[in-house]
Amino acid sequence: MKGDRKIKLFIRNVPELLQLKILDVVSSKFPDLSIEIYSDLSPEENKVVLIFWDGNNSSEFSKFKGNPLFLFVDLNSVEKVSVMEFSEMFPVFDYCVISEPEGAISNRITLFIKRVVEYLESSDTTGKGFLEFVRNSLGKLFSALFSRRSVEVGVDLSPVIGNKWTRVKKLGFGSFGEVWLVQRKGTISGEFAVAKIPHDVKFNPKFIQEAEILKKLGNHPNAVRLIEVINQQNKVIIIEEFVEGDTLQKRLDEGMSSVEKEQIFIQILDMIGYAHELNIMHRDLKPENIIINTRGLVKILDFGTAKDVSRRSISSTVIGSRPYMAPEQILGESRIASDVWALGVILYALTTDYVPFYSENEKELMDMILEAPPEPPSVHAPSISKELEDIILKCLEKDWKKRFPNARSLQKAIFSTFPDFGKGSVIP
Repeated sequence: MKGDRKIKLFIRNVPELLQLKILDVVSSKFPDLSIEIYSDLSPEENKVVLIFWDGNNSSEFSKFKGNPLFLFVDLNSVEKVSVMEFSEMFPVFDYCVISEPEGAISNRITLFIKRVVEYLESSDTTGKGFLEFVRNSLGKLFSALFSRRSVEVGVDLSPVIGNKWTRVKKLGFGSFGEVWLVQRKGTISGEFAVAKIPHDVKFNPKFIQEAEILKKLGNHPNAVRLIEVINQQNKVIIIEEFVEGDTLQKRLDEGMSSVEKEQIFIQILDMIGYAHELNIMHRDLKPENIIINTRGLVKILDFGTAKDVSRRSISSTVIGSRPYMAPEQILGESRIASDVWALGVILYALTTDYVPFYSENEKELMDMILEAPPEPPSVHAPSISKELEDIILKCLEKDWKKRFPNARSLQKAIFSTFPDFGKGSVIP
């Protein structure tokens, strides 16, 4: 960096710990860079100003529209609408969520300053040139803002999908296709999504069906959003929302409060109830397919095995995860009530930390599900109320006709029995 060119850092509304982190990055990563820190609103016009800001009081920053902005976002306090509004007013060069790990925040700040330094060393920063550079570098940022970014993205030379999405990392591989984390081509801060790619064109009908189901469910806040469907090399590729967070299984393993358990189950119930009203059954409900993000929002994943039963009451395909499969599902006759069984298993696990049926031997496990009565939840959780135990055991009736017919019926039963469900007073 040339000695006659200085960068001024304007730090506004940023928590003290993050201010210290900014200064630490500057001193350790850029020791030869001449940087001044200031907090007033009167910078010299011939200096480049890097603004670190938490997004509040945007009117103060009207004079800084030509300066690159690094934004710290608190997902607990910043509303999406206001964030999108000021993103149109200011050149947001990069951002990070304040709840991200310390190392991730340092990396984002380092990358932000490095990009500006590289520009300064190769270009004229006076007049409109710098503003144009910033604008050209901005890209579309805020569609990814509310998914935590802890994904490290390296140089990826793999083919793009639909000339829009660059493959970043393979997330999974199954009998029908593979799943990739992808990033929208040409963006700086990154818009991540998930691409589901069939192995062969013969699986296209299945992928079309999944896309149609996602589209139908898209209005529900706990559903994964369908972004687009791409036809590439005659394969139907689904691009859907990337959801980052902890699985319910991880939360169970780490331990959860009663309030958390009830709040999460409320969202699961409402999402599956909505699906059942549309005659859609999930068929593979399990804690590994349930994601909770940093704001406590639940997302139900993997509708790839879902079925629209508008024209049929049952499905003859054996699909699902064994400990959560209903007896009729094992026999190849899954139906809406099979999801109720899975919800009962999840509620059993939330209440007791166990599943009602389990064996390492698959045949033995299936025999238990088909024939053995479930151990009452009170055996593992003596403080459970009789009313909650009765609801769980009704979900686990072997005869599907004796269960709640759908998730909405189960939801009504819970709230009529426990009006305060969600406050942590029902699940032990």
